[in-house]
Amino acid sequence: MAERGSVVIPCYNCAETVAETIESVLAQDYPAVEVIAVNDGSKDTTLSVLRSFGERIWVIDQPNAGPPAARNAGMAAATGEYMAFVDADDVWLQGKVSSQVRHLREHPDVGTVFTGWHVWHADSDGRFRRPRQFDQHRVDDVIDQRCSGWINNRLLLTSELLTSTVMLRRDLAERVGSFDLKLWNGDDYDYWLRLSREARITKLASVGVLYRQLPGSVSRSPKDINFEYEVVNGALIRWGPVGPDGSSLPEPLLRNRLQTLRLAHAYAHLKHGKPEIAWQVYRRAAMENPLKPGYWLNAVRAAARIIAG
Repeated sequence: MAERGSVVIPCYNCAETVAETIESVLAQDYPAVEVIAVNDGSKDTTLSVLRSFGERIWVIDQPNAGPPAARNAGMAAATGEYMAFVDADDVWLQGKVSSQVRHLREHPDVGTVFTGWHVWHADSDGRFRRPRQFDQHRVDDVIDQRCSGWINNRLLLTSELLTSTVMLRRDLAERVGSFDLKLWNGDDYDYWLRLSREARITKLASVGVLYRQLPGSVSRSPKDINFEYEVVNGALIRWGPVGPDGSSLPEPLLRNRLQTLRLAHAYAHLKHGKPEIAWQVYRRAAMENPLKPGYWLNAVRAAARIIAG
């Protein structure tokens, strides 16, 4: 008898895309998939779309509390031996579940398995049509060795995992706990780092997900809190630079990673956000590195924007 896999879908104002997402999960050739859709206080017709699937999915309706709370609610309701996530605008490709379950069965030392993904853009008319190269595509078992194993150190430098590609063992999820509600953004990155401390992670090289890029998603104003910096710095404070396998990253590399995250956040605010935040970061960077004229220049630009109001 096939072990059950539970799929958690956080849903907020996604009436136009979530049906396609759910259909791609239900169409998987793995025989035991439990779909848990969490309506996180949507203001559009998302809840009606979810309920139109009837008994094929389990719908949880809750007040808006953000993605980490929605994922936690879905995980708390899940009954499967394996857990997977998919965002309500992404699409799974055939064979994703069966390949991931097979890998976890055959590799008891692996706790999490994820796949590659394809960045999916709309056509010129704004419609999302499935790319032809994926018409007959099927996820296979080939492993990307570069991104597999004890990858905690690698994750400190970049978040390798995309939420919609991830599957993990239920017992691992129970050990690691829930998504951090304080991290409105970056909760997934934090969770992958926590997973990477407990067990090996494998990446299947094959594309398993069409990752939809919705209009305007890249140009949104930056958040006041630098969540990615908080996640990485928090991990270093909690565990230090030594990974669970005993390996470590050079201290200059880690300092550069944190500085890069600070400067990227500041630059985003300089261009599209609050110049006060950019000023604080660039002023500090310029004082710490007085021979870097770019830091001074951007500090002056931020100050000019503040004065201009």
